[in-house]
This record gives sequence, structure tokens and C-alpha cells, in this order.
Amino acid sequence: MKRALKYFLVSILIVVAYYVVSAGVVGYQAMALKGEVKLLIHDVRVGAAVSAQETLTSRIDGRIAGLNSTLTNPFWRPITNRFLKDPQKEIILMEQLVKVVPSVMGSQSPKKYLIAFQNSAESRGTGGIFGAYAEIQVYHGAITILKQGSNVGLKSLNEIPIAMPAEYKDLYGSDPAIWQNSNESPHFPYAARIWSALWERQFHEKLDGVIATDPETLSYVLTVIGPVTLASGEVIDSTNVVSKTLSTAYQRFATDNLARKQYLVDVMMAVMNKLVAGHYSKIQLMKVLQTPLLENRILMSLSDPGDQSVIAPTAISGVLSNSANNEYRVVLINTSGNKLDYYLRKVIKIESVSCKRPVTTQITATITNSLTSTNGLPDYVVGRLDLHLPHGAMGRDGFLVLIYGPTGAAATSVLRSDASQVEPQIASERGRPIAYFRTDLAEGASERFTVVFSGGTGPIIYVKQPLVAPEVVTIHDGCS
Repeated sequence: MKRALKYFLVSILIVVAYYVVSAGVVGYQAMALKGEVKLLIHDVRVGAAVSAQETLTSRIDGRIAGLNSTLTNPFWRPITNRFLKDPQKEIILMEQLVKVVPSVMGSQSPKKYLIAFQNSAESRGTGGIFGAYAEIQVYHGAITILKQGSNVGLKSLNEIPIAMPAEYKDLYGSDPAIWQNSNESPHFPYAARIWSALWERQFHEKLDGVIATDPETLSYVLTVIGPVTLASGEVIDSTNVVSKTLSTAYQRFATDNLARKQYLVDVMMAVMNKLVAGHYSKIQLMKVLQTPLLENRILMSLSDPGDQSVIAPTAISGVLSNSANNEYRVVLINTSGNKLDYYLRKVIKIESVSCKRPVTTQITATITNSLTSTNGLPDYVVGRLDLHLPHGAMGRDGFLVLIYGPTGAAATSVLRSDASQVEPQIASERGRPIAYFRTDLAEGASERFTVVFSGGTGPIIYVKQPLVAPEVVTIHDGCS
């Protein structure tokens, strides 16, 4: 585990350094960067003076700045794009993460983190419902697993344990006081703060941060570390971990939900234990983790305000930005209390309508319930708690669709293809307008939602919600 987290925290740095050397682009700078990262890790492990670590992180930051101009230069783009999926985002992540590595790795004092595994078969704003967890302690880079379990043993409240903005309560009410609902907002720091407060009330200890991930991320990890074998002899690999944990497990444990939850914990811990063993390519692992990082399947929030402000501009923070932007999101939140979101598919199209100030942009989201039959699916998967129908409603899935526009913009047109359903509403969160739809989608059916926003600054950006199926996104930006 120590080696796994160590390489996770500086993954992008090492990947960039290694492949730039291989390409022969800026060999000297890359080798120097790689050596200085290793030296920083050594200083953390031996508890070197803070001043020495600050000097080293500053030097590394300078190296990154030197690499930045090369990696983003159009001349070298064909080379860098072979190894980096999104050089601009990954360089920003690299620049910011290195500044918090000593603190996060417990250079001067032990740090405790909650790792939350989200079950994306039941959608929430940051991905899926809180399913399983592990608490770890990091000190001088060494990792100790303190607790592990499912959401069964976690105690919820009737009211949110921390003060939240009025607009948050208008959108989500008191539902987020429950562990499984604390991440309804796509703004991950909200979820992390609520989870941390709930944790402190139950276990009487403060967390230094929260890290969220999901079974899809485990599938990427397993492509590198290889299959894992459970105590039962069952083999879990990259091709079956998602379907086994988010689909077939519900059939297998149809009459024993506690056993199913423990099964998820067992799979999670088997992967973590193999990561600890370290018999795999660290460089290859960091390369495959680029995809879940860019799909927002790995999120981190830090309790220290200074550290959090450093990572806030990066994708790993899961921040719903309230600065000037031209960013869009389509967020689904399950309202059925079932697990049918495993079958939901999203196709997103964003296009410029007018470049006159303020710019006008249209976003169209087509959501499909790809379920073809409920045969063999247990009540836990198809049931409708919202409709008090334990056996479900013939495969119909109920959920919210929240379409976010840019900061300071306004929704000028809001349409849905199924006029028989509830009329859309307009809401806001962190300065962002939201077109808010409540829908109930039959198996095999699709619905199209179209919103026009007036306002936005800069190029069009879309931020994905990490659900089971990857989103298909098309952007036609005629204004930048």
C-alpha cells in the first residue's frame, strides 16, 4: 500500500518524465525532474526538514514549468498525445499535486484518509452511491489500514451535520445527512465535508481528507496488476470486476444484501492487497490511471484549507467551479432507490448558437435506459422505493437530470422531448444555472433534453459524471 499511494500521488510527474525521456524531447529536464521527485519521496520518508522539502518542491515546480512549454507545443503534440490523453489538464494536475505531496504523505505528522468506493449502479452527483470504504493512515509515506467495511455500519443523521448554503438545501433538502446521499451535488468538497463530519461524530476522530473512486477504476488497475483471487477461489479481473460488483452480484446475493455488500468490500481489499505487494509496472499503472483521472473517477478533498486551495483548480478535486468559465455538465441522480442506473447511457452534444456577447450555447442530452428485460433481476435492482413498488415498475427507472451551465449564465430555453412528464425547473448552485428535470424512463426508451444558455467565458468545456457507461460527448465550439 505504501508503494501504491506513493506512486499514485506523484503518478503524473513520473509518467511525464519517463515518456519524455523515451521520446528524446527534453531528456535532461525530464531526468532531472524524475530524480528530484524520487528525492522528495525520500525526504518525506525520513522526515526531512520542512524547509528542505519546500525548496525541493519549488525546484520541481520550475522543472515542470520548463517541460510545460515543450509538452504543449503543437510541434511535439503528436508525441505527447501518445502518452498523455489531455496534456493541459495533466500538467496542471502535476504542477499542483507536487506542492502537497509532503503534507499528504504525512511528512511531519500522521494523516488519516477515508477512501470511499462509489457504486455507480445508483447514480449520485459525484458518481455513485457510497458503497464501501477503507480508512488509512499515512505517516512518512508508510500506509496502515485502520478500518474497512460497507455502508451498513455507518450511522446517518436526520439533518446535515454542517452548515450548508441555502441554495444547497433548496436543491437537496436534508437527504445528504444520510451517508448514501451526501454526494448528491457534483461539487465533491461538499460530499467530503459531510462524510468527514459524519465520520467524526461516529468514530470521534478527524479525517485529513477523503478520496473517492469506483469499480471502473479498479478495472483499469487490474489491467496492470493482473487478476485477484478471493478467499472463495473466485477470480476477479479487469474484464469482469464492473459487471460482478455492479450487476451480477445482485442476482447472486438476491436474498442476502449484507453478503453482497461484504462481497464488494472483499473485492476492494483484494485489489488493495495486491497493490501493496508491488509486483507490477508502476509506470504502466500510472499510464492507465490517466483515463479514470480524466473521467473524474478518482477524486480527492483535503481538510487542510491551504492544501485544498492548491488542488482546487485540478480535476482531481472534483470542484464545481464558480469562477468565470464556459463549462457544462449533465448530472443524473437516482430517485428510485434501485440499481437500474447500471443501464443508463448518455449522449451529449454541445454547440455554439451565437458568438455575440453574451455568447449563446445549446446543450442536448439524450438519456437511454438500455435495459431490455427485467427477467432474472432481483427486486433490489428493479424495485421502486419512491413509488412503494418492491417488485419495480416494469423496468422503468426514475431519476433527476440536472444540466449545468457556465458561471453567471442564464438558461433561456429549456425543452424535453416527452411533454407528458413534469415540467422542468430552473435552479442554481455555486453561481451556476441549472435546468432541472424529473423523469421516469421505460426500459429501452430514450428522452432528449435541450437547454440553451446565454453567457460563458472561454472555450466550451464539458465535465463528465463518472457512471458505468462512458459518456459520448460531441462539442462544436464556433466561438473560440
